[in-house]
Amino acid sequence: MESLLKLLPMMIRLSGDNEDVREQAVFAAWRVAAGKGIVNTCVPFRLYRKQLVIAVLDQTWKKQLEKLAGQYLFRINSLLGAPMITFIEFRIDRNHVLQSRGHDAKPFEFHHTEELTEELQSSADEIKDPELRAQFLRAATKSLERKESRDQ
Repeated sequence: MESLLKLLPMMIRLSGDNEDVREQAVFAAWRVAAGKGIVNTCVPFRLYRKQLVIAVLDQTWKKQLEKLAGQYLFRINSLLGAPMITFIEFRIDRNHVLQSRGHDAKPFEFHHTEELTEELQSSADEIKDPELRAQFLRAATKSLERKESRDQ
């Protein structure tokens, strides 16, 4: 991935500063700058002039990412070797984020399912949104795994 990123500035120049090429280069740089932990909760939506618009899941993510916008701005422009963007706007668009996951989203393998108590499972069953229900169950199983590793 590093070698591809080094080619992005040259690809932009060779394209004659084509708007679509520039947008895709900025999107690729965003994914690297944001890191693996962030890319499933927010995705690039649009590059308009030098303003990058990022779709986020909810208000909490929006607030947190706005605090880091300056750092992301610096990282993206550093990766691209030029000031390609001057501002990052975070917009709440849960549907866009979930749709962008598409087929790339890896299914989560649940461990410790026998330890999911009846109360926890019934609480999960009350969550109507399947994505939110899955997040809840992932968090619960991760917590059980951390507890198990501490106890050993």
